Order: sequence, then C-alpha cells, then structure tokens
Amino acid sequence: MKRVALTLALLSLPAVRAHAQATTPAAPATPATAPAEKSVDSVTATSPKGFSIRMPGGQGWTPLKNVPNTDVAFLNQTVNGLRPTVTVIVQDVEPAIKATLADFRDLYSRQMVKDVPKFKMLGEKTIRVGGQPAILWSYSGDGDGGPVRWTQLIVLKSNRLYTTTLMTPTGTPAAVLDSGRAILDSFTLTTK
Repeated sequence: MKRVALTLALLSLPAVRAHAQATTPAAPATPATAPAEKSVDSVTATSPKGFSIRMPGGQGWTPLKNVPNTDVAFLNQTVNGLRPTVTVIVQDVEPAIKATLADFRDLYSRQMVKDVPKFKMLGEKTIRVGGQPAILWSYSGDGDGGPVRWTQLIVLKSNRLYTTTLMTPTGTPAAVLDSGRAILDSFTLTTK
C-alpha cells in the first residue's frame, strides 16, 4: 500500500519526469540579465524552501527566472543544439506516505528507464548533504535533441524532496562541465 500511495503521489507531481527531459526551459523563462555582452557575477540563490546553490561568475552560466515547475535554473551557451542546464526542483511530500530516500531512489530509477531513450546508468553513490543522506548518480541517454548526460543529486529532508540536476549535451566543453559540477556541488540545505 505504501508503494502505491508513493507512486500515485509522485506521479501527480509535474517534476517527476522533468529531469528526463533535455529541453531548454519554456518560453516564459527569462534571463535574469539583459544583453549577452555583460558578464554575470556569481549568484547564490537562497530559497525559503530550505536550500542554497551558487552559480560562479564568468563561466557563461545565466540564471533564469520564471521557469515552470522549477525552483532555480541556470543555463549555459548552446552545445550541439542544446543548452547545458542546472535545475533545482523542490517537492513537498505528504507526511502520511512515510516515504524514504530509498523509496524515491527506486521510483526515480524505474521511471528513468521508461522515460529516457537509450538510458544507461553511469554511476551511483550515497553521500551526505547538510548532514542528510543523499543519492548522487549519473546517467546518459537521448534527450529532446540529442545524446545527453545527467548528473543528479536527490535529498529528502523533513518531507521535502530536493532534486538538483546538471544536464550536459555530448560535446560540452570541459570548462562548462567543470563549472556545472561546481554548481551542483554547491547545493546545500539551509535551516528554514
């Protein structure tokens, strides 16, 4: 019964499948800066939902506003028709479900196999973020527009699920990969 309730609760959330997509954010998303000639200084996004994440300046990353179903989004310049992105999605979990991080890990892994064409798991490990256990994994497959790689961090704290994702198309320059990983690594939980 717990698995059924968990599955139904998650499938009703729009973000469950969002990380399997490699699309550039929808049209309503607007860059936080104006002309492309200006360099964006580093940005630290601190959310009332209990997290912060830092985007380094001078690496080509741009923060976006108003991205549907996404709490924070950064994107870089187009590579092979796709834009490398870092997103943070926060989902509140019904306490009655009593879901664990392992439950979400299992649900996500089953869903990725269905949603990602040519899915291939590249690695997974358990780490800690802000004292909480977290899943860090990497996988590849075909996104909307070509082959991509996702590196994803999943943390559950106080009935709130945090999913931070770095999506990079094949051929992304090493400097962009490194700075994208630095953004992902900067994700931390804060006190509310």
